[in-house]
Amino acid sequence: MKVVKVDATSSTNSFLKEYVKSRSEKKSYCVVAYHQIEGRGQRGTVWKTEAGKNLTFSVYLPGLKAIHKDTFKLSALVALALKKVLTTYDTPKLSIKWPNDILSRHFKIGGILIENLITQNREGASVVGIGLNVNQVSFPDLPKASSMRLMTDTFYDLSSILDDILFEFEKIPTLFNTLNYNQVISDYYASLFKYNKVTMLQFPDGSLAQGLIRGVDNNGKLIVEFEEDRLESFDIKEIQIKY
Repeated sequence: MKVVKVDATSSTNSFLKEYVKSRSEKKSYCVVAYHQIEGRGQRGTVWKTEAGKNLTFSVYLPGLKAIHKDTFKLSALVALALKKVLTTYDTPKLSIKWPNDILSRHFKIGGILIENLITQNREGASVVGIGLNVNQVSFPDLPKASSMRLMTDTFYDLSSILDDILFEFEKIPTLFNTLNYNQVISDYYASLFKYNKVTMLQFPDGSLAQGLIRGVDNNGKLIVEFEEDRLESFDIKEIQIKY
């Protein structure tokens, strides 16, 4: 995979999308930034990071068949690949918080932002943005944020972690095209935060309710069971897991 390193950019996802447009060969690329100024997270939030201490990068993954039908399968594969690498670094008590935050001991250490594309020949592709807190030790006003260093009391080489993640990410197109949704989601559920557990949930108006997280549907909506066996599904803008 070709890796492009930049000192600073507003968003590695935005940079990579423009970079790919100028390439005649649509293969896997990675853009990694020493400092990402306006990194984006889920719900339109900003991913804040200290320059040179963490990993902020995006990967272009081409050759994804029927991506418009299986968007969450890709999201699950990316989260599982990232969790797999972090496991090799002995990051404790890892889990995936829906839809694709990476937690360690209930603290957020990583986030994923996926933007799916359709190339000129109608083949599916995706830009996968990753923010991973590695060596940062202070998170003002972010009480639920942490880093690999804080979780393990170890200072890490960013390049080594990036290499390991990209090695796993290069496998994703093949896995996406060969595994069915049920195979992927089974592994995802094994790592899903609060799966089949009573959880406090918050709605956009600020109201709270308890429910059982029963899974995720093919469109990526969270399936929740409330009282009297009532099942409802919610997208990311309709509900938030409180913890």
